[in-house]
Amino acid sequence: MLRNREIALLALFTLLATLTAAAAGFLLPGAAGWAALALGAALGGGYAAFTAWRYRQLRRLAAYLADVYNGARALDIRSNEEGELSLLKNDLYKITVTLQRQADQLDRDKTFLAKALGDISHQLKTPLTSALVLADLLGRDGLPAARRREFQQTLSGQLARMQWLVGTLLKISRLDAGAVAMAPAPVALDALLGEALAPLRLPMERQGVACDLRLPAGAALCCDRAWTAEAVQNVLKNCIEQMPAGGRLTIRAQTDALGTALTIEDTGGGIPAADLPHLFERFYTARAPRAGAQTDHAGLGLALAQSVLQQQGGSLQAANIPGGARFTFTFPRLTV
Repeated sequence: MLRNREIALLALFTLLATLTAAAAGFLLPGAAGWAALALGAALGGGYAAFTAWRYRQLRRLAAYLADVYNGARALDIRSNEEGELSLLKNDLYKITVTLQRQADQLDRDKTFLAKALGDISHQLKTPLTSALVLADLLGRDGLPAARRREFQQTLSGQLARMQWLVGTLLKISRLDAGAVAMAPAPVALDALLGEALAPLRLPMERQGVACDLRLPAGAALCCDRAWTAEAVQNVLKNCIEQMPAGGRLTIRAQTDALGTALTIEDTGGGIPAADLPHLFERFYTARAPRAGAQTDHAGLGLALAQSVLQQQGGSLQAANIPGGARFTFTFPRLTV
């Protein structure tokens, strides 16, 4: 307790006043009563001054909290001295800094939510408007059968796009909220890639895209198969869409003591330097699409792929290579 500076000073003052009064009482005959009165007055004055000082410190802390409540940034009121007031200052500073960080995060979340809602509205507006127009056309009498089939196919495509967009947004939201429990398990790499490539075989055939698989014999990953296959598929789909007809995909894997690196390379001419830092941002669309690329993108596929890798302790990076782009999946070595 005596390490508390305020208590130590008060104890020292009390001791000195008591010794002084006792000495006066013993050394001066008949002065014991006056010494007792002087001691009482001194102790009372000392306690009053000490109490006033503490209340002044508490008022300063109250004013500090009022300023913080009114929106002021937290000043550094921490103290390295001993004592209850010093401990209180340190605790209040920690609490206010934590609350301000949370408030800043809430502001960022609100800004992101407002921007995301605007982006979602923009992404849904075009296919929804198109679907409404097509539905109206299909309801007209005398529409030729060939045109009706054409409108139906277009309408199905727009509805499928909206379904994919909403589904992807829900998946990203679940990942952000921590509502997805990854189930890592050993998966043969060739089987994982076969699952990811299966829905893309027909678009690749139509576009004349060749695929060169270079995988080590028996290569395997420890990952969540379903989510990882979707992440790889999103990257493959992006590469295919960014390549002109007759392109080539090269898929390679390398395993070492730290984990497995899976690389996917395309021949789409590379990613513009201005777009490369933003490639995995949600709803980001390239300012200058690659030559021959399809430009109707929501900007969610790569963001989802990166979220899936991060949830599993891995990473997804993009870089340019001569004549194209390279995406590198890094999977840490895990034990199950």
